[in-house]
Amino acid sequence: MNQKNEIDQVWHNDKHLLRLRINKADLEIYEIFCPSLDDSAECKNSHGDCMVQWFISRFGMDCNGGVCGAEEDLQICWTLMGDKENLESSQLWFMPFKDEVFQAWLVSNEP
Repeated sequence: MNQKNEIDQVWHNDKHLLRLRINKADLEIYEIFCPSLDDSAECKNSHGDCMVQWFISRFGMDCNGGVCGAEEDLQICWTLMGDKENLESSQLWFMPFKDEVFQAWLVSNEP
Protein backbone atom coordinates (compact mmCIF):
# COMPACT_ATOMS: atom_id res chain seq x y z
CA MET A 1 0.00 0.00 0.00
CA ASN A 2 1.39 3.38 -1.00
CA GLN A 3 0.01 6.27 1.03
CA LYS A 4 0.89 9.89 0.58
CA ASN A 5 1.71 11.34 3.99
CA GLU A 6 2.69 14.79 2.73
CA ILE A 7 0.37 17.75 3.04
CA ASP A 8 0.47 20.12 0.11
CA GLN A 9 0.00 23.47 1.78
CA VAL A 10 -0.62 26.31 -0.64
CA TRP A 11 -0.88 29.88 0.60
CA HIS A 12 -3.40 31.99 -1.28
CA ASN A 13 -2.94 35.74 -1.55
CA ASP A 14 -6.22 36.61 -3.23
CA LYS A 15 -7.16 39.80 -1.36
CA HIS A 16 -9.42 38.41 1.37
CA LEU A 17 -9.93 41.15 3.91
CA LEU A 18 -11.01 41.31 7.54
CA ARG A 19 -12.62 44.42 8.94
CA LEU A 20 -11.68 44.81 12.59
CA ARG A 21 -12.72 46.99 15.50
CA ILE A 22 -11.69 47.28 19.11
CA ASN A 23 -14.46 46.73 21.65
CA LYS A 24 -13.12 47.54 25.09
CA ALA A 25 -10.11 45.20 25.36
CA ASP A 26 -11.17 42.83 22.57
CA LEU A 27 -10.31 42.87 18.89
CA GLU A 28 -13.43 41.89 16.94
CA ILE A 29 -13.93 40.83 13.34
CA TYR A 30 -17.08 42.51 12.12
CA GLU A 31 -16.80 41.75 8.40
CA ILE A 32 -15.06 39.11 6.29
CA PHE A 33 -14.71 40.24 2.69
CA CYS A 34 -14.34 37.63 -0.05
CA PRO A 35 -13.15 39.28 -3.27
CA SER A 36 -14.27 36.43 -5.53
CA LEU A 37 -17.64 36.36 -7.24
CA ASP A 38 -16.63 33.27 -9.22
CA ASP A 39 -17.85 29.95 -7.76
CA SER A 40 -14.76 28.21 -9.17
CA ALA A 41 -12.35 30.36 -7.11
CA GLU A 42 -9.85 28.58 -4.85
CA CYS A 43 -11.70 29.77 -1.74
CA LYS A 44 -15.04 28.24 -2.81
CA ASN A 45 -16.29 24.70 -2.29
CA SER A 46 -18.70 22.92 -4.65
CA HIS A 47 -21.67 24.70 -2.99
CA GLY A 48 -20.17 28.11 -3.78
CA ASP A 49 -19.43 28.81 -0.10
CA CYS A 50 -16.29 30.79 0.73
CA MET A 51 -14.22 28.59 3.03
CA VAL A 52 -12.36 31.61 4.42
CA GLN A 53 -15.62 33.20 5.53
CA TRP A 54 -16.92 29.87 6.87
CA PHE A 55 -13.89 29.23 9.11
CA ILE A 56 -13.33 32.77 10.33
CA SER A 57 -16.99 33.35 11.11
CA ARG A 58 -16.92 30.23 13.30
CA PHE A 59 -13.46 30.37 14.86
CA GLY A 60 -12.46 34.02 14.55
CA MET A 61 -8.92 34.96 15.39
CA ASP A 62 -8.18 31.38 16.49
CA CYS A 63 -7.45 30.71 12.78
CA ASN A 64 -4.71 33.36 12.81
CA GLY A 65 -1.12 32.19 12.71
CA GLY A 66 0.59 35.56 12.39
CA VAL A 67 1.35 38.86 14.03
CA CYS A 68 0.92 42.47 12.95
CA GLY A 69 -0.39 45.72 14.30
CA ALA A 70 -4.16 46.02 14.63
CA GLU A 71 -5.75 48.05 11.88
CA GLU A 72 -9.27 48.54 10.58
CA ASP A 73 -8.75 46.65 7.28
CA LEU A 74 -6.51 43.61 7.46
CA GLN A 75 -5.58 41.82 4.24
CA ILE A 76 -4.88 38.13 4.80
CA CYS A 77 -3.38 35.13 3.06
CA TRP A 78 -4.91 31.73 3.79
CA THR A 79 -4.34 28.01 3.45
CA LEU A 80 -6.58 24.98 3.93
CA MET A 81 -5.42 21.68 5.35
CA GLY A 82 -7.93 18.98 4.50
CA ASP A 83 -10.87 18.51 2.17
CA LYS A 84 -12.69 21.61 0.92
CA GLU A 85 -15.86 19.51 0.65
CA ASN A 86 -15.69 18.39 4.29
CA LEU A 87 -14.94 21.55 6.24
CA GLU A 88 -15.82 19.99 9.58
CA SER A 89 -12.74 17.75 9.31
CA SER A 90 -10.43 20.41 7.84
CA GLN A 91 -8.54 23.41 9.17
CA LEU A 92 -8.04 26.81 7.61
CA TRP A 93 -5.25 29.12 8.75
CA PHE A 94 -4.74 32.74 7.84
CA MET A 95 -1.79 35.06 8.13
CA PRO A 96 -1.92 38.85 8.00
CA PHE A 97 -0.27 39.93 4.77
CA LYS A 98 1.70 42.49 6.80
CA ASP A 99 3.23 39.87 9.11
CA GLU A 100 6.92 40.66 8.53
CA VAL A 101 8.23 37.10 8.84
CA PHE A 102 5.46 35.65 6.67
CA GLN A 103 5.84 38.38 4.04
CA ALA A 104 9.61 37.73 3.83
CA TRP A 105 8.90 34.01 3.40
CA LEU A 106 6.31 34.73 0.65
CA VAL A 107 8.76 36.91 -1.27
CA SER A 108 11.54 34.32 -0.98
CA ASN A 109 9.24 31.60 -2.37
CA GLU A 110 7.92 33.52 -5.38
CA PRO A 111 8.64 31.79 -8.69
